[in-house]
Amino acid sequence: MALETGSYIDSLVTANPAATDALSQADDHLRLIKSTLKATFPNITGAVTANQSDLNSGNAAILTDGSTPTLASGITAVEVKTLLGVTESSLGIATAEDGEVTPTLATGITATEVRDLIGAADASTAATLLTAYPVGSIYTSALAANPSTLFGGTWISFAQGRVLVGNDDTGSPDSDFVASSADGSTFLVGGAKTHTLSTDEIPSHTHSISNFENPAGTGATGSANGASSFSSVDTNATGGGLAHNNVQPYIVVYIWLRTV
Repeated sequence: MALETGSYIDSLVTANPAATDALSQADDHLRLIKSTLKATFPNITGAVTANQSDLNSGNAAILTDGSTPTLASGITAVEVKTLLGVTESSLGIATAEDGEVTPTLATGITATEVRDLIGAADASTAATLLTAYPVGSIYTSALAANPSTLFGGTWISFAQGRVLVGNDDTGSPDSDFVASSADGSTFLVGGAKTHTLSTDEIPSHTHSISNFENPAGTGATGSANGASSFSSVDTNATGGGLAHNNVQPYIVVYIWLRTV
């Protein structure tokens, strides 16, 4: 009885066994078929549902003439990108009417994915943009977007309606008070947008006029019948006493404090 040898399907001989071979060697042929099938498809653990067209296309998804690769009929660029794990470009650009170019994110791409993309490959030393803004950092921007959408982390709106002043280690005026932020941090807060001067804040000064008194019955220079004299009187009050603008020239920006 003819019995071929081999490890894979291509070793099988379709003419075996011959019709005249003894039935006693049939088990050898069956074991050979099983062993070559399992060796040829070692990773198949379930049903294979692809048809011949799918399999044929998969065998020749990309064609080439030696210089320029092309896709086989029925294969799309999206399918090839999916197969290779390649995604569309994460970053694009938008050009304003004045010619200013602004980077934009492609559809379906999130800021978190971009941060992960530009992080270090080694997870143990990975660093993102957040390292530039540790907890407690201040971030200013002309845009209202919360920095968490750009860098991650947790940010709260900070110093609304106020300017920033450097810390004075020698102390602060009595008018300053302590304010708390959402994360429990405390800050000295003082000053006001408008202020009304108190009497103590006005420089010491006087307003007086001389008043010549000529008693009745006397001459212009006075006489023995009466005596001329000078006295001081107050002027009429003027001024409204309203608060004055206490704000320097400014431009408004958004200020954020990182809390987490």
